Amino acid sequence: MTTFTVYCHGTGFNRVKATESNELVAWFHNHTDGSEARLAGSLVTPGSYLINEGPGSGMVGGIALPQQVNPITGNRISGSGGGGSSFSKALGGKTSTSKLTRSNKVGNALGNLSGLGWDENVIRTVNIIQDMIFEHGQAIDRVNLAGWSRGAVTCIRIAAALNEVFGNELECNIFGVDPVAGLSAGKTIEDTTRLTPNVARYIAIIAMHEMRKSFKPQDWSRLTVVDPGRTTAVMLPMPGVHNAQVIPNEPAYAAYITRNLACGFLRSLGTSIDGVPYNFLCSAADMCEGYARLVMGLSEHKSYQTSGMKNRIVGGGLRRRSAAKHSRMDLYTRGGKESYWINEHHRACFAAAYPGAYQTIFEDVGNGNLLLSKVDSRLFQAVGSSAFLRDSLMSKGLLTDDPTYTVEVGGGRYADRRVSVWPATFPLHA
Repeated sequence: MTTFTVYCHGTGFNRVKATESNELVAWFHNHTDGSEARLAGSLVTPGSYLINEGPGSGMVGGIALPQQVNPITGNRISGSGGGGSSFSKALGGKTSTSKLTRSNKVGNALGNLSGLGWDENVIRTVNIIQDMIFEHGQAIDRVNLAGWSRGAVTCIRIAAALNEVFGNELECNIFGVDPVAGLSAGKTIEDTTRLTPNVARYIAIIAMHEMRKSFKPQDWSRLTVVDPGRTTAVMLPMPGVHNAQVIPNEPAYAAYITRNLACGFLRSLGTSIDGVPYNFLCSAADMCEGYARLVMGLSEHKSYQTSGMKNRIVGGGLRRRSAAKHSRMDLYTRGGKESYWINEHHRACFAAAYPGAYQTIFEDVGNGNLLLSKVDSRLFQAVGSSAFLRDSLMSKGLLTDDPTYTVEVGGGRYADRRVSVWPATFPLHA
């Protein structure tokens, strides 16, 4: 299949600021092979990928805000908007925004608050893809999309718009990190609330410790899969606040794991990426080590969850997200709060890396203790060399050192209410 990749920056970020911040979306478009598709003077220059700047990105590096550029011609807008829809105005050389809202300060503020400019990103993307297929004869049959925050929701909206044009003939795959539409947009704008049937695969990372009320994500309480027979979707809770999974900070392994997982996902679906984000996370066992660090860090979660008066004011108050509520965590991860698993990807990595131990501890029905060296020699060796892996299992009562390592048959068998599980066809790592 011929793959075209679309990268969507989140609110307040563009290619320059994101690159300077070592942010996930920028890392990928900076390491994607080929050239960027461009639109200027009503002419499309074909390429292998496209970059959408985020709403309210502050014109960092001299880059225009999305609403300042006509999404059909690619030219900077100088006239004021008239009546009619955003799409009709774009066709007529105008947009739905007034001269005031296109001004740098006001437009930037509205971009941060309401997402002003993301409509233009959707129209521009569909326009470029149509032009490359119909005018330039590029045989694109798959579109991969990756984004963060409003950029992740923009990916969902682009897929919905492509579905209106191409139906299910153009396959879409989305990797979205903490998809937040902002304010009420995630409930009132229809194309933010559903995965259309042209979306074949969908992974969403949900920040476990983001608590601002105005930053509600498109999780299972808001997002619907239109056709489960055509769309395979999974949502993965991940420790940290809204940006912790895209900019390595605290906890750093949340960002490391997310970036390597995104790399494996995009590569497996045809996006040509130069290099691997982190070479120390290139196997299922490596991922288990990374997740073990996160398990141990969860006891310190208050040090990196949303807090402070400023966040209370900006976020309209603080409240635990649905995916992080004890009563609902098991909709996302087998066993919920009491389990060993951070998310379903963690569980799948453990099952792949240490199948004997996984079956004995987490699936078998029975009783009694067994020597770990007899159950799974690879895990036995791993816990001997990794304090994080050993201590994380012991902290959940799944491993006993007396002084020989033993495990309990069925000791980690949890109740199951999950909406989705890790798909066997999805890659586990880069």
